[in-house]
Amino acid sequence: MRGHNAASASGTASNAASSKPTFPIPSSLQDLECAPYNLLPYPHDFEDDDESARAESFARLVRLLEDGNRTLASAGLGLFETEDDEEEDYDVWNDGERVQALYTLVRKSDSLAPGTRARLVRALCDAVHGLCEALESTSSSDAQGTAPKSQQTPAAATAVSSAHVVSQGFRDALACHVYMLFTLMFLTESKEKLGKSLGATTTATTPSSSKSRNGGNKSSKKKKKNPNNSAAIEGEDLASSRLACAEAMHAASLSMSLHRSNLWKRSVPDESVVGLPCRIAYQMLESATGAQARKASSGSLALSMIAATVDSAQCLLGTVVAALVDLLHTYDHMATLVAELCTMVNERPTNVLATELLREIGRLDTSSGHNGGSSSQSDANLGNKASGIKNVAPFVSELAAVRPRVVLANMSLLLPHLDSEPYVIRSAIVNAIGHILVREEEDDVGEQSAGDKDEDDEEDRGERRIVDMAKTRGSLFDILCDRTRDVTSFTRAASLKVLNELTERRSLPLDRIMPVTAIAIDRLQDKTVMVRRYAMQLLTTLLENNPFMGMLNPDLYRTKIRELEAYLKCNVPEEILKARDAALEEARSNKEEEDKSQPGEDAVGDVDKDIEEIESAALAAAIADAESKQESNEDLTDAETEFLARVRGLKFASSALSFIDVFEDANDSFQTMLMSTNPSDVTEALRFFVKAKHFGLPCAVTGMKRALALMWSNETNVQEEVLRAFVEVFVSEPGTDGKELLPENRIAQNFLDLAGEATVSELASIEEALGRLVKKEVIPPDVFSVLWTMASQAEGQPRASAMLVISMAAGADPKIVDSAYRLQNLYDAGLGDYTEEHRDWKTARSAACALQRVARAKVDPSSAKYIILDLITERLVAVARGDWCDDEAAGDTASWFCAAEQAVNAIFTISPAPEKVAMEILLGHQAGIFGASEEEQPANSTAHSLRLSRFFFVLGHVALKLLIYTEVLSSSVRRANAAKTVKKQESASSGNKGKDADAESKEGASDEEEDDAIEAELGIAAQAEAETERKVAEISENEIVGRGMISLFTPMLLRVVANEEGIYSSPVLMQSATLALCKCMCISKSFCEKHLTLLFSVLAKAPNDDQDLRANIVIALGDLAFRFPNEVEPYTPKIYACLRDKSTRVRRHTLMVLTHLILNDMVKVKGNVCEIALCLQDQEPRIRDMARLLFHELSKRTNSPIYNLLPDIVSQLSQLNLKQEVFREIMLFLLCFIKKDRQNEMLMEKLIQRFPKCTSINQKADLAYCIAQLKVNDKCIKCLNDSFKLYKDALFDEDVLKNFVSVVSKAKKNTKLDTKDTIEELENKLNLHAAAGMENVAADKKAARAKKRAAKRVQRKKEWEESDEEEVMSEPDPEELEFDEENQPENMKAPQVGERAAKKGREGLAHEEGGVSCHKSSSDIMLMLCDNDNLEFIS
Repeated sequence: MRGHNAASASGTASNAASSKPTFPIPSSLQDLECAPYNLLPYPHDFEDDDESARAESFARLVRLLEDGNRTLASAGLGLFETEDDEEEDYDVWNDGERVQALYTLVRKSDSLAPGTRARLVRALCDAVHGLCEALESTSSSDAQGTAPKSQQTPAAATAVSSAHVVSQGFRDALACHVYMLFTLMFLTESKEKLGKSLGATTTATTPSSSKSRNGGNKSSKKKKKNPNNSAAIEGEDLASSRLACAEAMHAASLSMSLHRSNLWKRSVPDESVVGLPCRIAYQMLESATGAQARKASSGSLALSMIAATVDSAQCLLGTVVAALVDLLHTYDHMATLVAELCTMVNERPTNVLATELLREIGRLDTSSGHNGGSSSQSDANLGNKASGIKNVAPFVSELAAVRPRVVLANMSLLLPHLDSEPYVIRSAIVNAIGHILVREEEDDVGEQSAGDKDEDDEEDRGERRIVDMAKTRGSLFDILCDRTRDVTSFTRAASLKVLNELTERRSLPLDRIMPVTAIAIDRLQDKTVMVRRYAMQLLTTLLENNPFMGMLNPDLYRTKIRELEAYLKCNVPEEILKARDAALEEARSNKEEEDKSQPGEDAVGDVDKDIEEIESAALAAAIADAESKQESNEDLTDAETEFLARVRGLKFASSALSFIDVFEDANDSFQTMLMSTNPSDVTEALRFFVKAKHFGLPCAVTGMKRALALMWSNETNVQEEVLRAFVEVFVSEPGTDGKELLPENRIAQNFLDLAGEATVSELASIEEALGRLVKKEVIPPDVFSVLWTMASQAEGQPRASAMLVISMAAGADPKIVDSAYRLQNLYDAGLGDYTEEHRDWKTARSAACALQRVARAKVDPSSAKYIILDLITERLVAVARGDWCDDEAAGDTASWFCAAEQAVNAIFTISPAPEKVAMEILLGHQAGIFGASEEEQPANSTAHSLRLSRFFFVLGHVALKLLIYTEVLSSSVRRANAAKTVKKQESASSGNKGKDADAESKEGASDEEEDDAIEAELGIAAQAEAETERKVAEISENEIVGRGMISLFTPMLLRVVANEEGIYSSPVLMQSATLALCKCMCISKSFCEKHLTLLFSVLAKAPNDDQDLRANIVIALGDLAFRFPNEVEPYTPKIYACLRDKSTRVRRHTLMVLTHLILNDMVKVKGNVCEIALCLQDQEPRIRDMARLLFHELSKRTNSPIYNLLPDIVSQLSQLNLKQEVFREIMLFLLCFIKKDRQNEMLMEKLIQRFPKCTSINQKADLAYCIAQLKVNDKCIKCLNDSFKLYKDALFDEDVLKNFVSVVSKAKKNTKLDTKDTIEELENKLNLHAAAGMENVAADKKAARAKKRAAKRVQRKKEWEESDEEEVMSEPDPEELEFDEENQPENMKAPQVGERAAKKGREGLAHEEGGVSCHKSSSDIMLMLCDNDNLEFIS
């Protein structure tokens, strides 16, 4: 049977007379056992009795192939050439035996030994290479022996073409070997893919065959000794085999592509044969997921195979495109590979592959609607579609990066997807537009540089192309700008990122700079962090690459514009100048006429405006005339050329100023980004401000000062970024990232400029930043030498600023001031004669701040440091006494307060006996105020008031510092006792460890230990510590303000604060005295409790314009509440009442104090929280932000304070008759903190229970709104349904009904609810009672209108009756008439009859209008009966 089939196969293969292929490509390998192939699984002489015989049979088949390869190499194409009379000897090389051997070996390739399989791969690859070389040799010989086509006739060309086509046998042999190679590669790639999916290392053989080919158990034992080495060898063999097969298949594909005219008649290829390289290439590309995987799977060769097939067989283009699109849908790594493939195909005249792929992408169905079927199946299909689109979309941008013109030519196919739902494809189109704009800009520049050599006849075509490309580029930029407002944040971010890249590459047109800047500023308000980050990066890039470059100081450009406008106005052309002068003369004459006729300032202003418009119009006409001459290529004079140059300068300066103004107007947005809670926003804003400072934008100064507040941020990376920005702006050279520092003079001057205009809060941030840089040794020491020089030689503000910066740096490194030499400098510069003569309190304050960094002096008269500190103390006493103050200038005393405060602080820091120095200061003030005789001291003078103010200020501050000093001494005592105890323990432990100590020391140590033990038992040490604390408390409570010197002045202080007679009218005196009283109250509990009533009365009676006094009292009350909470607690409502103060400053300070007290649990919130809730809608943004911050902090606590406070808030707010939008905005913010289901349920129940207590429908509507904002679950719905009777009478109101309907709608959307019946029941109830309620309301309104009409009729009836009575009373008595009515003439009777008839007519008309009407409502029935005499109401 085997022999018969083999002979049949041989005869089939040797059929040369037939023109049809004898080896058509089968659909599968198993089809070769059917007709027309009729192959067998094994040859008839195959021996498989045992493993060795089987291996030998496989080896014999391989040798058969190798022998055939040698024959092919020697004979070449001659093996397949024959004449008609030699048909019996045709195709002896590719006979049935060889085909059978190939089939058997390929089919069993997985079972072959590694050596045999390697030989098979090599033999098959050699055969393919041999066939390709034979075909190439034939083509080359044909090319050499054939005349050029230009010298051939069409008939001769056809004859030559048919004469050079290879025989059918060669085509069959090539098809057979390429198919066998394809099958072998397919099996290898499939097994490799399966091994990767299973996570195992793929081997080329089975275990049984591995055992046989390794020589039994002995070989397997050797293998076990080094399994890793064996696996590595097998892996290398497999990789080499895959590479060899890929190279052979690649050679076959190139050969069939290049020599298709020699393979097939009329160059029409066999699709089944040509498509084999593509089919295996697809599988190879599936594994090319990365660089290494691409190398292992020969991805580059696979791409080359597909490219060769596309170029040679246009008939397969549709199949290739379909396969590539499927790969793009399935694998996310294919986008880059397919884009690279599009660059490898022939692009003359067009890139057909890329075009077809884009066309297929344009046809993608991106809709997400369900098309029927089960829900799970539809969801799976939608998921597959979404993932496929996500994989396909990157191909568009990848292709645009390498072939932008191809994508541009087919952009119309992609633009409809901008309206599709998947954002990935919209983002891909945006990225593609970016690549197109960048590459086209570069190509245009290259073409313009090369276009100088073109001929003149191509200039017009080039100009038209430039115009068309400009329009196209404008359209693409419009799309980019539109996509910055896309509905998806990813697409918005992609658009901004593309614009940023275009700006970096300088591909952004000049006319697009301003619109793009406006777009970026607008996107700073985006709700997505990613979009804001890219918008800020775009602004920074625009600033770096602005076309104006250099400094962007607006003052420079404004000055330049004025100069240019003045020059242009003076150099306009003669004809325009004459016309301008004539218009000006006419305007002036009109002005004179109007002044004569209607004198007034308004007319003068209008004429001046007309003159300005005339001059502007003349300048514009001159500019237009000059530009028109330039466009017409006219010869210009030097004056005209200069004029045009100045015009260009004016336009440049105007554009630069507009660019600067855009950034300046957006300063608020930059500040918002800087204060964002997201670290990314802060980082980008800091980088922007650094660049803005380098370019000199004014907004950078305020921005950097505001940024220094971020030194107190909780985010470490934000702090580091602030420090980095601080260094880049003030310390290092621009653009060096802090590596190259500025000169010392520049750094010192930057510090002076920064500290000179800073506020108190900014100074604290600057001090923190400067201290960190000093600790890190970033600032060179020579900078402080320069600052000391400035502090000694400069005058005014620079002197004080230099001393202040020195004090800031000394906080981190006290050595800067803590030396005798530096202290002498500080004495001379900060407290010397210059300070005294000029009363430079700022410098004195800075010097006192620097002294607070110096350690307390030890009493040593021989020490230079002690001597200089003693001198400094004397100067500080003079400052604190105000000896240098001018009593005639209130501003001088106002500046003195800060210096005196820091001077007292410095005295308590450096003096060894500060209490004595403080007494000296108070006695000096007493002598200055009361020591002069009455003759020398004028009564009620201003100086006396200022002196008293200074005295009270120092009195209060000294009292407070004495308290702090007492606590410091107490802490020192405790530390000393603790150190003594530790020292005893250490000595005791060291004594126990000593082995050679004598007996006496042991006995002494034991006695001490016993004493310590007894003391510990009796608590003597603890008692001593408690006694120390008691003494300190006694001193604080009774000594400082009770029995000390300060107590002598407290009666006077209380009298001034009370001001019962109103004789103390100085605001400075009242503020100083009140502040001193508050400080004294912070010391003693009894003193505080005794005078709290006085303090609150002062707060209540404070003048409306004295907001400083009220703000100071509020801050002091916060300190008192923190120190003595029980005493201040009864007055808490009065503190909350300050939240309604007219002054914004008072409200802000009150909220700040309450925030600290509430968060530290020092003040109860319940009962007064409504006042804080109202601050959420305050007009001041800082107050609103602080209130939000308070509620945010409360929401973080575990006891849910906001949930417990909400019922009180709702109750109190509803009673205040607030505007509906105010109430709802407050509740919307607060209800966002209710997140737990249990809290939602309880709160909804409480709100429903409040409906019967409401007194108005507006209150019920507010409650319904609060209920609608809560989360809904099944228990909430059940509660609403069960408590329906509590709120059903309010459903007639549209607002109430709308809120309850929204609750039902939310419940329906929640698919987890199991109470659908309850929801439907509740919905039916709502609709039914709402309709009935609305009918009742309509009936009530109708009844009210009827009552109103009836009342009007009654009023009219009364008026008629009264008029009748008046007529009767006015009629004369008939007896008194001179003549009888009967004798009265007819002409006199007629009017009376007419009047009565008219009256009767009016009454009848009124009665007819009234008639009988009946109005029925749900409450009552009213029947109105009307007749000619009366009107009754029957109810």
